Amino acid sequence: MKLLKKYKLELQLLFLMIVTLNCWFYKTDDYKYAFIVYCLIFLYLMIKQKSISYFVVVCIFSIMSLQNDSAFKIDYSLVIILFFYVLLVNIKNKYFAMGKLFIPLVVYFLYQLLSLLWTPVKSFGIYGLMAVIEGYAIYYIITNGRFKVKKHHLLDISKIATFIMLTLSAEIFYNYHIYGFEKVIHSKNLVDLGFSYSNFIAVIFVLLIPIALYKYLDKKHYYIGYFLLDLLNIFGLLLTLSRGAILGFAFSLLLFILLLVRKRFLLRFGTIIAGICIIIYKNERFNLYFNLVKDKYLTKEFVNDNGRFSLYELGWNRFLENKWFGDGIKSSKYMINHYLGTTSGHYHNFIIQIGATLGIVGLILFLIVVLRWLRVLFKPRDTFVLCSTISIIGALSHQQVDVSFDYFYFGLIFYSILGIVEIYRHSIKDDLLNLKIYQKH
Repeated sequence: MKLLKKYKLELQLLFLMIVTLNCWFYKTDDYKYAFIVYCLIFLYLMIKQKSISYFVVVCIFSIMSLQNDSAFKIDYSLVIILFFYVLLVNIKNKYFAMGKLFIPLVVYFLYQLLSLLWTPVKSFGIYGLMAVIEGYAIYYIITNGRFKVKKHHLLDISKIATFIMLTLSAEIFYNYHIYGFEKVIHSKNLVDLGFSYSNFIAVIFVLLIPIALYKYLDKKHYYIGYFLLDLLNIFGLLLTLSRGAILGFAFSLLLFILLLVRKRFLLRFGTIIAGICIIIYKNERFNLYFNLVKDKYLTKEFVNDNGRFSLYELGWNRFLENKWFGDGIKSSKYMINHYLGTTSGHYHNFIIQIGATLGIVGLILFLIVVLRWLRVLFKPRDTFVLCSTISIIGALSHQQVDVSFDYFYFGLIFYSILGIVEIYRHSIKDDLLNLKIYQKH
């Protein structure tokens, strides 16, 4: 019983991992099965009156539960259900907590809504608007969920990040097993798990690896088992074949090393990494796989993968054409098809994307949101906040050459991190960053 209690979190996460993989492996086309499973988990959590944090973790795991990219997205549906659940509870209790991001996000969202008036294809614009709701909703859920994040919870958050990535890594490894390692390495379009593919999948790793690394800053414990799992997760990231994600991860890893790594950390884990490198070098099969991955990334087209330069040029020209208000939300899909004849929906750079679709007004409103991010993330002496900041910086570096920013589950994880940092800082007595609480008794 003591052992079960000691590893209670790991058993819960293993359960969620098994449920998710079961849905993904065996019910490839039936989203109703997975949706019912996660709704039953939600119902159980409600009956047991569990913290909203449990629900958020279930939502993130559910991202990886389907092998078909249908219009119905389980994580999105669960977030909307949870949003209305929290909203109704707060209305009943006459409670509202206003985070630092709340008003800027609402204003920015309303401007995006307004841009539907001039976006060329209304259905594309509505889809783009729906895509950003998930992240904004999770921010409200976390800041208004009335749960606390104390110092002793931070290690649990780091472990949760490892298990989420491990679930994704298992699906990626299985995908390579089915098609063959060499075949997938030479054909990026095969890095497709159904619910999403390559660059979108890689987003999860880029956002969560710095959070997972937090646990290794603990001076009292080693967490060797977790370290080996996270090395597997880093290998899973490499196997997404997303060059933009590798750039984002490399930048965040560099920041982590410069800001947080000390001699003790290198002595603990440097020998493990060195030993694994020797095994790879000595083992013929591992060495072959390593060289295949290395050669895949070290190509002349590392930056201009998928014709990004032509997308950047078009996005810049569209910004100059309608610099104040842009072409409208998700207008990029129409413009790229019209001018370049390709099916890409984004300009592969989130700043160009905002400028071309929402103009200078959109960029100014977004800058206000960014300033609030900085307000939430600026606590340089707190290692967890630093890891979270590194996570956000790595993700935004990735989005300089990719398409996921504010898009469905990118927003879910992105704003989960920001929301968690904010309520964590709210719980620190001497911290000046506090939620504004409005409650009538």
